[in-house]
Amino acid sequence: MGQWRIVEKQPAHRPSRRNDIVDAAVRIFADKGYAEAADVEVTAVHYHFSGKDDPFAAAMRASLDSISAVVIAARAAAGAASADGLRLAVDAVWHWIDDNPYGASLVHTHLPGTIRQLSAIRQEFLELHERRAFDYLGDGSPTGARQAAARIGTGTLTMRTLIDALMAVHAMRMADGPLSTASPASLRSATHRVARQMLLHP
Repeated sequence: MGQWRIVEKQPAHRPSRRNDIVDAAVRIFADKGYAEAADVEVTAVHYHFSGKDDPFAAAMRASLDSISAVVIAARAAAGAASADGLRLAVDAVWHWIDDNPYGASLVHTHLPGTIRQLSAIRQEFLELHERRAFDYLGDGSPTGARQAAARIGTGTLTMRTLIDALMAVHAMRMADGPLSTASPASLRSATHRVARQMLLHP
């Protein structure tokens, strides 16, 4: 039999309790209750969140915000929209997924939407990164409304397709996935080629 672990639960209303609960939701959302995972009183969950779906939504938002942060930092390091900047952005997502297996699993498994709040969170994430597509696609100052609409449509579709492709590749890299035994270096190289072809040579 396993040994019982005797712990003193943390106060329910400390501001840091909310972060603990979100972290726990990311780590083992499906395995056990929030309170047990975060090592807090159940009252802390009810104090910081209005319902059961809220910690899940907060965990997803925290994961996507973390991805956005590393991508933005990578693009800033490149200094301009270029092949190098695109490579750094792809690598940033790759490293984030390797370094955050729980968050990556949450995003890959649930981002399509298991609760209503996820639709809005997903849309915010997509819109943030869709705007960056136009940095890579170039200025191409449209001369009319139809050309402007076509450019917006092309940029939006291109970036959404790239985001979906990146997520699909990483989902298939996970344990027991069809790409789980493939060479990470080869997969990353192929991902770089696809991203360049989509955004730099549309």
